[in-house]
Amino acid sequence: MQAELNYIFEVYRTGSFSQAARNLYLTQPTLSIAIKKVEQAIGMPLFDRSQQPLTLTEAGRIYIARIAEIRQIEENTARELDDLRHMDAGELRIGGTQYFNSYVLPDVLQDYQAQYPAVHLTLREDNANRIDQWLLDGETDINFRSAPVDEERFTSQAVCADHLLLAVPRAHVPEDAIAQGLSWQEVAAHRFLQDDCPVQALSDFHETPFLLLTESNQLRTRALAICAENGFSPQVRFCVEQLETAWHMARHGLGATFVTEFMIAEGQDDRLLYYKVPSPHAVRHFHAILRKNSYVSHKMKCFIALVQKRSPVAGAPSTDAEQHG
Repeated sequence: MQAELNYIFEVYRTGSFSQAARNLYLTQPTLSIAIKKVEQAIGMPLFDRSQQPLTLTEAGRIYIARIAEIRQIEENTARELDDLRHMDAGELRIGGTQYFNSYVLPDVLQDYQAQYPAVHLTLREDNANRIDQWLLDGETDINFRSAPVDEERFTSQAVCADHLLLAVPRAHVPEDAIAQGLSWQEVAAHRFLQDDCPVQALSDFHETPFLLLTESNQLRTRALAICAENGFSPQVRFCVEQLETAWHMARHGLGATFVTEFMIAEGQDDRLLYYKVPSPHAVRHFHAILRKNSYVSHKMKCFIALVQKRSPVAGAPSTDAEQHG
């Protein structure tokens, strides 16, 4: 790609001429002159310089869309040629959410590096919207998440699923519900997926203090839907930003919360009892997210296959990502 297009893209990505110049190892006047020449050639500005960070004009949006297409063609060509030269070497850039990177990827990363030691892996982490932008900008090769997918820009492939269970501190468990509770060992053995697993009416916990996530988190929507299905509104004690925060607070006896099988198996905590949640809202399907029309290299295919082995009870659909995060 000619230098001017890279310059324009870097200014768009950073929203700043000064930061883009530093990233490109140019002086700011040199960068400004180069972009000004392009703007003079097309007779329109590409950036609205009255705002900070800079925003694109309509001409700028068209330019960036075409640059993204060129970058993808170059990237696809490089991946195909890389597969011809050395399928088991090179670089693979992964993007994921905090939960996925913490509880699903560690074993996958270990296995992948053992099988493909010549592949250099990089891992990035943020919320779903941010990692999607990285994928569009060519900063990651694959993203993993469970939120809805924009099918005009991405394709997705089901890789694994996790299940929510209700975690209740033993001090908050009604006496007649103790026998139906599962230990962490039983959860780790997927006892909750067996047909004969005891099911406790979750409405029996209607007086139990609950720890929910804030409204920005889709897991809050799932938790409230599960409670509504069981005919009660939870008595909310605290609302927190992260699932892991709610999980640790529950372990210290502050209230009940919905957590996942991966967290329970890793936490190995006997201070809590866990209850099966027979609801479609209790299953989250995770997907590998790729840019539409991107070439899927051998390295990418192998990594996705290892993630799919991470959860043998996934039962995830082969369609694009579901509409629940």
